[in-house]
Amino acid sequence: MYKKNQLLKICYAISLGSSYCAYAQTDTQQESGQINALEEVFITGGQERLRTLAGSGSFLDGETIAQFDSTDINDLISQVPGVYIRFEDGYGLRPNIGIRGATSDRSQKLTIMEDGILITPTPYSAPAAYYFPNVNRMEAVEVVKGPSAIKHGPHTIGGAVNLVTRPVKDERQGEFGITYGSDNFQKYRAFYGDSGEQWGYWVDALHYGADGFKELDNGADTGFERNDFNAKIRWRSKPDAEIQQQLVVKIGYADEDSDETYLGLTDSDFALTPNRRYAASQLDGFDSDHEQLHVLHSVDFNNDWSLFTRAYVQRFSRAWNRFDGFVSSGPGQAPIAAIDVLSRADAFPGLISLLRGDISSNGNRSLVVDVTNNDRDYGSRGISFNAQYDGDIAGIDHILEFGVRFHHDYIERNHTFRGYFVEDGVLVFDGVEDRQPKDLNEARTDALALFINDEFSIADLKVNIGVRYENIEGEFDDSLNNVQRERSQDVVTPGIGVHYQLSDNLGLLAGIYKGFSPAGPSSDDSVDPEEAVNYEYGLRYDNGTFTADVIGFFSDYSNLIGRCRASDSGCNDGDEFNGGEVEVSGVEVTSHYAISLGQTLSLPIDLTYTYTESAFQSSFQSSFSQWGVVNKGDRLPYLPENQLRLQVGIESANWSVTAVAKYIDELLEVPGQGALVEGQFTPSYTTYDLAADWQLTERFNVQLIAENIGDKQVIVARRPFGARPNQPRIVKAGVTYKF
Repeated sequence: MYKKNQLLKICYAISLGSSYCAYAQTDTQQESGQINALEEVFITGGQERLRTLAGSGSFLDGETIAQFDSTDINDLISQVPGVYIRFEDGYGLRPNIGIRGATSDRSQKLTIMEDGILITPTPYSAPAAYYFPNVNRMEAVEVVKGPSAIKHGPHTIGGAVNLVTRPVKDERQGEFGITYGSDNFQKYRAFYGDSGEQWGYWVDALHYGADGFKELDNGADTGFERNDFNAKIRWRSKPDAEIQQQLVVKIGYADEDSDETYLGLTDSDFALTPNRRYAASQLDGFDSDHEQLHVLHSVDFNNDWSLFTRAYVQRFSRAWNRFDGFVSSGPGQAPIAAIDVLSRADAFPGLISLLRGDISSNGNRSLVVDVTNNDRDYGSRGISFNAQYDGDIAGIDHILEFGVRFHHDYIERNHTFRGYFVEDGVLVFDGVEDRQPKDLNEARTDALALFINDEFSIADLKVNIGVRYENIEGEFDDSLNNVQRERSQDVVTPGIGVHYQLSDNLGLLAGIYKGFSPAGPSSDDSVDPEEAVNYEYGLRYDNGTFTADVIGFFSDYSNLIGRCRASDSGCNDGDEFNGGEVEVSGVEVTSHYAISLGQTLSLPIDLTYTYTESAFQSSFQSSFSQWGVVNKGDRLPYLPENQLRLQVGIESANWSVTAVAKYIDELLEVPGQGALVEGQFTPSYTTYDLAADWQLTERFNVQLIAENIGDKQVIVARRPFGARPNQPRIVKAGVTYKF
């Protein structure tokens, strides 16, 4: 009845993305003859398929996540070449991730997915990723770049990140873990699942938090707490059904309560106490909750055709109450932005003293702190269909895919503020109740995306060719300024990638594709979408014990978009700016070498290195504060020239020790070239991590983890407002019980 010798067909089809079908067979399915049309959701097809992928990609499996008990996506994804991080809070609560030159600012230029579903709160209307799934509950993390990236829009210039949750497995699974660490870090994780012939489920609960490593002047907490609850229910057809189907329903809820701020330090204060928090940030806090419902259905028609359907509804609300500057002292007097005060501390000595709580306002209306509540509600919903043909066409094996996705998202902003006097280091409400909101607007987008992709092989040559079409209809309504806008965008993005197996050990790859990132609905018609023609080329070597990938990339931007956020001065949240032509190029190197130390020990060595160059191709002056005055040839900010990660371990059957060294080059904070200017770059630095793991019994596992062993702290960014440190030395110990 069944093709492929009744093997398990694991068919993954992303929303308008790549479908990949692999064939495997488990003991249970060998006995029952059952076909399962969906299991784990991989956009790369899994670790093994990466060796012949017609494009570049990285796969971080569950063991990699567990190795350092990762809760910070920044640390985990630093193992991927061509990925750049701008650190902010030290815990990765709201990561800033960029790929191959695409800006890292709040990960807004990436397509971020959970199980192939767009998970950014509003990927079209306002793509800044203020919600990012907790990586500690994931089974795997994948990153795709190159021509494969066009399969996972809307943001296709840099690449896509997919976070994969656990599948519902055929056997009962249970797990409970506890971790304690520095600054009262606590993490609790509980998981349980079971499955019968047709029905299966799991429930997953995660809580983690810390008191924070920063020291607020009034002694209050600077930490956070996160909760995450998810459940998955799976139904599949009987083993002898003529047409095999599977239905998965996943629900999730997550919340966060953190005492987090945008306010950093002056460089001189950082040099004395890098972990200090000024008194002016004592009321700062971020509260959010996220709800999701995902429904996934797959069907194998048993005639080389399969169909995958995804439907989703998601809601995210957040309120960030935080220091935002200084209130205007009267009519005709402009408010003073925080970033201006921190970047020019010598020009505002009185306000800097007020931030510290060294002086009091004493009722002076020129010394009133602005605490703004950035209150936002987000929502998204959609449905996608992917049909795949896996068979012979004209004597050539093809995997042919057709996809369509209908998507809607919206954001509602209501930014209000209050004024506070500083009295003996304490913020006291100034009594003014009727201040006008800073922002009161709504943006919404309807998007239709179509996708066709064909992957075929001729002898040792694999070719992947595809084209994507998007129609994006956006609306913006600004109630404060009585501004309404409508914007329509249509784009066609083709791409082709090839992989040629030159020998048993050596493969060559090359590709070209058009990258795209849409302009937001709040932008006017003068702002063009972000577009680039992207190239990649390289080789893969694998002799069984040693693997190496060396891949070059070149992104030729016809236009770069700068997007204003609430933390930027001189522009409104959501405003967008043209950056014109930009070129970004570089080389990515990854290698793995496993050295045998006898029958019981091995020494794995892993290296990740990225070299990057960038240059604006024209001179201009922009009111976007992250650019300002740009000269032709200037490098892009927050794009290091060199970054390297070296990992060395020693492993036995029941224990392992792993050491990691990470180096990040200087980072420009404004466009520039030539000699570095003090205060306009962050220094290079190296940190060291160590993890030890003991499998005490079949059920008990113990971990000891130390991060930043040398306690090296430097300025890693001066955004949003002032100098910010990386996390200091952190030590954690954990135990996991599986049943």
